[in-house]
Amino acid sequence: MWRVEQALQRICGVQPAFMRPPFGNYNNLVREAASVRGQSLATWDFDSGDSLGVSAQASKNRYNTVAGQRPRTILALNHETVASTAQQVIPYAIQRLHAAGYRLVTVAECLGRQPYQWVGKPKTKDSSWKC
Repeated sequence: MWRVEQALQRICGVQPAFMRPPFGNYNNLVREAASVRGQSLATWDFDSGDSLGVSAQASKNRYNTVAGQRPRTILALNHETVASTAQQVIPYAIQRLHAAGYRLVTVAECLGRQPYQWVGKPKTKDSSWKC
């Protein structure tokens, strides 16, 4: 968690207010670590299935199903590193959800919170930056 925060601070100049636990896995230790950092956990309630290898059409079908169920909110999990998600599923999901009357917002806006604990200036890359 600290390395991700450090990268965001250096590259973007921000301290996030939220953290998404990898794979959605968390326990009391993760909750405590996030709390110490002043962060809230952000998890999803809808999975497009892209990380499981489902087809773009199957992800679209999942969006059709959830939009048809009309939950009050949908916090979706998608991965932009999956080409079909970025190029096919997300444009479809945006259109489908808008057509169903949803307004797309950030997690912070949905929860009525600020997205960052603080915003500063990005740093200049130096020899301490490691990937």
